[in-house]
Amino acid sequence: MISVAEASGGFSALTRLYKRLVNELIGQLPLQPQTLPLAPTDDALKYGMCRDTTYVVKGGMLGMRCQDRKLFTWDEGDLILPDAGNDEITYYAESSVLLGAYPTVELVDAVLADEHMARLWTRILTTQQGMLTRLLAAHVPEEHHTTPGFAYFEPGNIIIHQGEPADYVFSLFEGEADVLVDNVVVGHVSEGEVLGAIALLTHSPRSATVRAKSRCSVVKVPKHQFKNLIRTNPGMIHSLLTDMARQVKSLNGQVVELSA
Repeated sequence: MISVAEASGGFSALTRLYKRLVNELIGQLPLQPQTLPLAPTDDALKYGMCRDTTYVVKGGMLGMRCQDRKLFTWDEGDLILPDAGNDEITYYAESSVLLGAYPTVELVDAVLADEHMARLWTRILTTQQGMLTRLLAAHVPEEHHTTPGFAYFEPGNIIIHQGEPADYVFSLFEGEADVLVDNVVVGHVSEGEVLGAIALLTHSPRSATVRAKSRCSVVKVPKHQFKNLIRTNPGMIHSLLTDMARQVKSLNGQVVELSA
């Protein structure tokens, strides 16, 4: 994804992560995409693109407009999710583009049938949300900037504080962190895990502290945006439940060790 405005720091790292995750997901899909070549056009939806189809850019660049305003450009390796809106969104190509097309329902069914792919799907959605947050910040005057969607933590820094309100969900981009309850280490989290979803979904304070064990990079998704992701992508629930079950199992093991 290429921004037409100057995006804030961390955007490039997020785009690299996004492409890596998409490439990993596509490599595991049991589906073969249909190839859709596009000639230069002001409206790709008139020449084969469909709003209910998911695309991967195989070559070239595809721009996106809303109400005739250029927003950003999808480039090779990007995943273009279906647009549930109306005719305000259009796609344009200034040169030839090659897309791989996947029926969205079949793609999501295949993703949810595999635990690893379901987790990848969740990471793709949260990473894209972080990218879009930064693109929004690039288009909004400085005095109206929203909270950045990307953050770094050095070893020993606190990512989540026990007892604080759950305003964000975090996706751990890289690094490792310890989970503490009342200053006692009760578990660990590593790259790819989603942090803080339980408190947000249950409308309760944070039940544990998460402290960076190594240098950590996280995608921060605000509460309202995360709820919208859940609402529009129910498949995320599967991945979140898997992560939660894994965390509970780890905590149970820690309890057994501490009580031995």
